Amino acid sequence: MLETGEFCFLNVARPSAGTIPWSLPGMSKLWLYNLNYFDFLNADFRAPQHRLHLRRALEMARDWCARNVTGEEVGWEPFPLSLRIVNWLKFLLRNAEPAEAVGEGKTLEALLASLRVQALALEARLETHLLANHLLKNIKALMFAGALLDAPESARWLSKGEKLLQRELAEQILPDGGHIERSPMYHAEVLEDLLDLQALTAACGRSGNGVQKLPPHVTRMANFLRCVIHPDGEIPLLNDSAFGVAPPTPEVLQRAGLVVAGLPNNGQEVFPPALAPLPTRRGESGAGCASSPMPAVEAPLNCRPKVTVLRESGYAAVRDPSCESCLIFDCGPLGPDYQPGHGHCDVLSYELSLHGRRVVVDTGVSTYEPCAERHYERSTSAHNTVRVDGQEQAEIWASFRVGRRPKVGALEGGVVRDFCFVRGAHYAYQSRGVVHSRTIVLTPRRCWVVIDLLSGKGQHEVESFIHFHPAVSLESSNRAAGVDFGRAWVMSFGDYRYCLATFGGGDLQQQQTWYAPEFGLRQRRTTLHWRWGGELPATLVYALSPAGERPPDIRPSPGQKAVEIDTVFIPWS
Repeated sequence: MLETGEFCFLNVARPSAGTIPWSLPGMSKLWLYNLNYFDFLNADFRAPQHRLHLRRALEMARDWCARNVTGEEVGWEPFPLSLRIVNWLKFLLRNAEPAEAVGEGKTLEALLASLRVQALALEARLETHLLANHLLKNIKALMFAGALLDAPESARWLSKGEKLLQRELAEQILPDGGHIERSPMYHAEVLEDLLDLQALTAACGRSGNGVQKLPPHVTRMANFLRCVIHPDGEIPLLNDSAFGVAPPTPEVLQRAGLVVAGLPNNGQEVFPPALAPLPTRRGESGAGCASSPMPAVEAPLNCRPKVTVLRESGYAAVRDPSCESCLIFDCGPLGPDYQPGHGHCDVLSYELSLHGRRVVVDTGVSTYEPCAERHYERSTSAHNTVRVDGQEQAEIWASFRVGRRPKVGALEGGVVRDFCFVRGAHYAYQSRGVVHSRTIVLTPRRCWVVIDLLSGKGQHEVESFIHFHPAVSLESSNRAAGVDFGRAWVMSFGDYRYCLATFGGGDLQQQQTWYAPEFGLRQRRTTLHWRWGGELPATLVYALSPAGERPPDIRPSPGQKAVEIDTVFIPWS
């Protein structure tokens, strides 16, 4: 960017046009925010070969000062203002000496004077109306300015920041270590902010109440993040989450003193005593869905599946380290009632990795602009969950607004005779007399079973959505004759094949939708849309089994108090 003047953010490039488009009409607000953040200055230009880059960086900062003079431009909004203050200060800490050496002393004085004005503007515009991660960014910038700027207001900024930090840590970091907005992406961003503040205050010798509370909160947040990542080491794309915004998760965890490998140590963990052999790869057995079961064998404790329940956040994970498989389950609220803007209609949704590869995935986020794409990516149909009577789980509107919110039941998880399970309930359809309960089970033969119980009365339409990663191919299978399926499909990804079988009636259609792992990026992928209509109560079940494995024998028990899977009863509650 420094060499060419071509700026690329959110997978949208703008060629060099002679002037820097700090507030250019027609560009998305988030794109302009990224330009005004100055993240690209957060680098070390001290080596002699980077002198040209250093001069260009200083020239861009001077240009910002010269062309953002009214206080009404995009860059003066509190959020980009907060990020730019921190990035400029980091830039100056690293590069002030070489800048002096190339005769840029007056530029440094101008930037320091501008930083004082920017910090004063931020102090007057703290985002107390938005709170959550926005206010934490404001607090971080105030504390950086207070610690690093030689200004008359520095002590006040630092003291105010520390007091606000103490209050917000108690409010925003839940007992299980999760961030209150329930977005894995913003969780990772907040964790990075706390790590920066921890390093800053340690270097400055600060020891106030807010600062003292940083290390335990950092530890809990890092443990939470390690609990919910996929085997590839990255976050699930639940709620407002995308790759390329927060730093890579392994880097964040490493800064916090953790590694990706190993057992999670937050939440409640439950270990079953035994594990079956690895599923077959393609070519090792027939491609059909029916076969004789493999015998169970003992495995080392650290290779056995485990369930981790993060109750306060509403997340749970079922992890099988022996074959790099993991399911991440979302049964939490959209977010705090005062700030649900980053929440989606994803109650009882999940993401699933098998053999280290993402297989069942959320839709992700491609834009924050108010548009049909933004509405879809927040909607119920964009998530691996159930919709009743065509009604959204929450009343979503605009880009970040929510009216009616879903009510969720208690999140639970455990092990019954080597069967790992998680379960939760959604009460959003009480006006229609419908409650949706979902239980997801990992069997000892590494079959994943998703059981949806719809309780209530009267005629209703129920839709279930299953979204696959773009690398997963799906084909209808007729190899399941003699088994009580609704439909069967063969899923292929890499060297592996699995069978997805539905149990029950209804109509299944294969659709093309999109996957948005990054802002500005949409990839074609396959979605299964299962539509059923009839009298409640009803049970819809589907199972994902390794090719060559006999599908699990699934029978709802009398009175619907439990479901029987391969002769083992898994209770509904």
